[in-house]
Amino acid sequence: MTANQGAQEDPAAAPLATAVPDPAPPRSHRGTRERGGRGGVPTPRRLAGAGRGVATHVALTVLCAGPLAVDRQMAYLLPMALAVLIPRTCGRAGPREAVAVGLDDHRGARLPRFVQFACEAAGWYVYLAAGEVGTGRLGGSSTVPVWAGALGGALVASGAILVLGHLGDLVRAARPGRRRLACGLAATPLAALLVVRAAEHHHAVVLALWTGVSLSMLVVAVLTLVRGQFSWQRPERVDHVDLADTLAPRHRFSLIVPARDEPILGRTLTQVLAGDYPADLVELVVMVSHDEVDRETRQIAEDIAARHPNVRVIAPRGSQRSKPLSLENARQYCTGDLIGVVDAESLIAEGLLSYVNTLALRQSDVGIFQGGVQLMNVRAPGGQPTDGGARPVLRRLDTDTSWWRARNCLEYYIWFMSRLRFQARARFIPLGGNTVFIRREVLDALDGWDVTCLTEDCDLGVRASVAGVRTTVFYHPDLTTREETPESLTKLVIQRTRWMMGFMQVLFKGDWRLLPGTRQRLMAAEMLTMPFFQAMAGILLPVSLVLTWFLAAPTGLVIVFCLPLGATVMTVCSEQAAFREFADAYDLDISWWDSARLILSAPFYQLVLSIAAVRATARLLRGRVDWEKTSHSGAHHGAGAGTGRVPAGAPS
Repeated sequence: MTANQGAQEDPAAAPLATAVPDPAPPRSHRGTRERGGRGGVPTPRRLAGAGRGVATHVALTVLCAGPLAVDRQMAYLLPMALAVLIPRTCGRAGPREAVAVGLDDHRGARLPRFVQFACEAAGWYVYLAAGEVGTGRLGGSSTVPVWAGALGGALVASGAILVLGHLGDLVRAARPGRRRLACGLAATPLAALLVVRAAEHHHAVVLALWTGVSLSMLVVAVLTLVRGQFSWQRPERVDHVDLADTLAPRHRFSLIVPARDEPILGRTLTQVLAGDYPADLVELVVMVSHDEVDRETRQIAEDIAARHPNVRVIAPRGSQRSKPLSLENARQYCTGDLIGVVDAESLIAEGLLSYVNTLALRQSDVGIFQGGVQLMNVRAPGGQPTDGGARPVLRRLDTDTSWWRARNCLEYYIWFMSRLRFQARARFIPLGGNTVFIRREVLDALDGWDVTCLTEDCDLGVRASVAGVRTTVFYHPDLTTREETPESLTKLVIQRTRWMMGFMQVLFKGDWRLLPGTRQRLMAAEMLTMPFFQAMAGILLPVSLVLTWFLAAPTGLVIVFCLPLGATVMTVCSEQAAFREFADAYDLDISWWDSARLILSAPFYQLVLSIAAVRATARLLRGRVDWEKTSHSGAHHGAGAGTGRVPAGAPS
């Protein structure tokens, strides 16, 4: 008898925990499209795009060499860098390729970066050669205008790319080692000249680089501030929750509860089963592992399943377990028309399922419903026993400090209360991994979760946005799922490392480039590259302050260096209002010291995120994409007021 057949039999006759062999991992959703250029004769549309790219290249070169007074040899490099970084905009990529009905591949067809850079370097050499015409014989300036030299260089670069694109199969067939060696040799003179010129004008180079860094930090800080305040800027744009507006239960829910070494699982399951939604319309699929690590967790789940026929425990064999793998394995056992995800440590609200049922009935065109998740313990748990004396200072700083917990809670409040609502309105939303409900047909159309991605929620949201699936985000304290902060600062770094690695995976996977709108693609690129920015921000911000005082620069540039700090101060001030609102909404007892600690902790918290980002980058480069679990102790139970309290008699 197969596991699927067992799922259809009488629960009383079947074992409480179905031990199934570890199934073959479902297929990954990683892109498999070729990165090389397509073969075939260039189309008129592609030739026209190349022509516009050449015109843009010439115009930018003339602008740099003329009004901006950039050295003639260096004026060509700015448009050249843009051509390498954004080949489509500069006419260096092929036309959009239809990958499905009504869906275009906005990445276009382009050559490998090394090959493209070599082509651009060849154009730059032509530009330099044109600039030397007449200088040796006449002893004066070049007789060839800047625009003519730029035109020749851009035509050579664009023509080489078109020709190699026509021979795309041959380019892809070349051995990668030889291809990179040839391209590296072609680009070596360019790199050497850049180093020499940078050494000659090192002060100007530092000013230019730091101006660019400061402006980038300013843009990110302003965007973060504005998007985080979305729900408060114009409240009429937000779908407000009416708890009294409920319809009769019709939808059947399948709630997946992935658990791995979770001794507090009993509280979560009891909380879900104590809800006001009819039990015959709710099924719980609890995913545990059939090994010694999960023995206690599996026993808790089996005890509850023995008392509740709508609870099914699935225990795959095998040591390689992760949340995305558990979700995808559980999907085959779900029978409801709305599939939800509930983390093993969560406390969901009593009326949550009734409200989602109402939303699903009223908004038939919406495929995904994202509820709010809120961390509750703004302070470290008190009264912890000591091991016969004072614990080491570092251990106390790691586990018993509260300075970062309040900021962690506030992050969740702003994210689910405001930022996710903005993302849903913008039609690009990285979903949360908890309290998310998806129509079965939508999840099947998206082929479920990607088991290779560390942030399967973000990946699913990106693919749903590409497919045009609408998402509704709702937030209300009486409907919020309560969770706890990581039990220590080290665990916070581990958790954020996993999240940032997942964002990098989604970035490199490239599905976001299939989004239909330019604004959506830019937003996706900005959000998915945030781990790289955070990896630098912890160092760049203090360095920016030092350079502001000690680097000789014009007054205008000094003001530019200070702008990111100004935006950061504005963000910290707005966080105070949000923190007070959060405390009032959940009836939390906070003091002036909690507010002061929130302000003082801002730079140190950013440093922690930077450490996590650096760690994520290092682990990804080394190919270490194993799942690092965040343990839970139940510190959020009983925190605050509302409907999220544990029912009397719930197991611990």
